[in-house]
Amino acid sequence: NYYSWWKNVDKTILVLIISFFIAGLFFSLVSTSLIASDRLNTNSYYFFIKHLAFILLGLSIMFIFSLVKEDYLIRLSLVLFTIFFLLLLIVPFIGAEIKGSKRWLDLPFLPRFQPVELIKPFYIVILASLLNHQKYNLYFKYLLTFFLIAPIILLLVSQPDIGQSILIILTWLTLIFVSGINLVIFFGIFGIFIS
Repeated sequence: NYYSWWKNVDKTILVLIISFFIAGLFFSLVSTSLIASDRLNTNSYYFFIKHLAFILLGLSIMFIFSLVKEDYLIRLSLVLFTIFFLLLLIVPFIGAEIKGSKRWLDLPFLPRFQPVELIKPFYIVILASLLNHQKYNLYFKYLLTFFLIAPIILLLVSQPDIGQSILIILTWLTLIFVSGINLVIFFGIFGIFIS
């Protein structure tokens, strides 16, 4: 019910997320989007309305996923991660090339999208569940998570999409840092990736 949901929600993170959404909405209103709308001969608030629509969609998805029980969420994340990873695999073959990069899929029944954007939330859930697994040795878990991110990084570098590659690596490093890794090993891994 609503009470148990509200009791278990991390309110600090929720407030931060909503604050970022509101800040983004504010900046989309006061930025050059009005000038861009005039140039494109669209409604003056076209980009603001579009941004607001995506925020409402994002909040709805966030709310729905927050209602899902942990075990089911991990299983669902595994299925969705696999689907979006397969879509990422086909990007080099049928992806839409824009300014020399093949990062997007332009499927007839969907709007143009980047599969890596859809992978990220489920990738984080899977990484966290692997690092939280009690049966495996801690360093074996780090190795497993590395094998999970390595193919994603290789596919992103081949697109090329260095920004997303760095984001995926930094997310992985943050999660293994929070999991309690030895700092000498952590900074060794960090140094390897930086170099």
